[in-house]
Amino acid sequence: MTIENSEIPPLDVRNLTLQHHGASGTTTIVRDVSFVLGRGEVLGIIGESGAGKSTIGNAVIGLLGAGFEQSSGTVRVNGTAIETLTASKRHALRGRTIASIFQDHTSSLDPLMTVGAQLSETISTIFPDLPGTGVRQRALELLQRVGIPDPNGRYHSYPHQLSGGQRQRVVIAIALAGSPSIIVADEPTSALDATVQKQILRVLRGLVEETGLSLLLITHDMSVIAEIADSVLVMKDGEVIEHNATAALLDNPQNAYTRSLLSAVPRLRLSHEAPAIGQGGPDEEAAQCDEASEADGPVLVVENLSKTFGNHGLQALFGIGSATFALRNVSLQLRRGGVLGIVGESGSGKSTIGRILAGLETGSADKVVMNGRVCDVGSRGRSGGLLGRIQMVFQDPASSLNPRLTVAETLMECVRFTARTEHDRHPSRVTETVERLGLSKVLLTRYPHQLSGGQKQRVCIARALLAGPEIMIADEPTSALDVSVQAEILALLKQAVSERNLSMIFISHDLAVVQDICDAVCVMKDGRIEDYGASDFIFGRSDNPYTRHLINARPKIFTL
Repeated sequence: MTIENSEIPPLDVRNLTLQHHGASGTTTIVRDVSFVLGRGEVLGIIGESGAGKSTIGNAVIGLLGAGFEQSSGTVRVNGTAIETLTASKRHALRGRTIASIFQDHTSSLDPLMTVGAQLSETISTIFPDLPGTGVRQRALELLQRVGIPDPNGRYHSYPHQLSGGQRQRVVIAIALAGSPSIIVADEPTSALDATVQKQILRVLRGLVEETGLSLLLITHDMSVIAEIADSVLVMKDGEVIEHNATAALLDNPQNAYTRSLLSAVPRLRLSHEAPAIGQGGPDEEAAQCDEASEADGPVLVVENLSKTFGNHGLQALFGIGSATFALRNVSLQLRRGGVLGIVGESGSGKSTIGRILAGLETGSADKVVMNGRVCDVGSRGRSGGLLGRIQMVFQDPASSLNPRLTVAETLMECVRFTARTEHDRHPSRVTETVERLGLSKVLLTRYPHQLSGGQKQRVCIARALLAGPEIMIADEPTSALDVSVQAEILALLKQAVSERNLSMIFISHDLAVVQDICDAVCVMKDGRIEDYGASDFIFGRSDNPYTRHLINARPKIFTL
């Protein structure tokens, strides 16, 4: 939309204070925040969880939840204070003047509707007088604008038939349907791998430059800010700590908190040291294992591991289509006491390897040997001899914990199922473990919803360690966490490997994090191993084009 008066900014927030009224009283979530978003500008709001970033975004969109109140200040959109508008007029702003893009592209789309139907529904709602042919044409134009290949074909696709990056492009297309002057993007790339993230940021930046729209970008990822934002608002505990142009803030942050955020961002070191020899490999554990003769050597050997997803429903009944390979002939070794990183884009097979090795999925392999035991990966689950020997830590700690159990109950449940001796069953092990991981004993009586994200992930790590594993598989264990909390969790994992002589498989799409913790790296692409070697070699000397492509996707400011 065109702003009639060029002196009036699309978005002007002044002295905004937001409060939440709950059973425990009134809490100030955002305190006296002011900023201006100009036409064709990208303003980033960054801060850790609980800083008030998303609450500001919701206030701008007009979607504050129950119990929230704008106690003071103004939010002006194209010169109009939205708090003075009736509910119907505020509703009319959404789509035409202000649009939003959220973090989870999966929940933003209806799985039962095609992409074209969802786009057309939005367009028809905003432009009720537009004829059907015009609606379809507009939808195809939007798909093309956001870089969807074969718009005509994808128009008839369902969300599950698209990649994560394509789904997020569709969400962006829906946001553009009403030609808004402002888009609020709340963590639009945090669920995406580095290369897809870079593509989406390029799409957003291109739209800003081509159409002159204004983008309010909310994120906890400093690399996203470095890639796209013109200026940055740093928030902590509901207040603005620092506000500056992006280049100036990154080069010379004035506030100690901003400096701490920047220093916590993992840097990718492109060293050129000689490669270390022979480490690596995912491991795996499955249902049935027999004793083998390999007592020494690697803790785990995997040869030609494959996984096929077959057809289901009518396709299987009528023999339509072909099976899809999720993994194809993956061979790895995991050094005793070593950490193997598995990296790759979404859909490369990283997590499938981990789930097969943990006994959560089945697969096929020529040979899988763990500590001298030959393991059958074709059987789901674990046999008694290996119960607890492989433990997994997942990406989302909230969904990994039973909301109805206290921390103590969760940890004791693990102890009861995996204890091998009477000493293992003693409750003191729980207390010792949580304290060693930096958790207060007070938290043992709390439920998951009463913990922060970092505390929940520490509980998940404690649960895994209490099982006494020989191998730990960590699947994106830090990607859902703030950068400072991420550093703490990585330090805990390093400590666990060192003190307990654990071997670990670390699955991630963040190369800097993998380099920080892993001594060997396996690069996956389309279910196959694309590159494999010591960490120093992969990041410093590998000339594999795909490996270089992944490395180059990271913002240069965070590369050493």
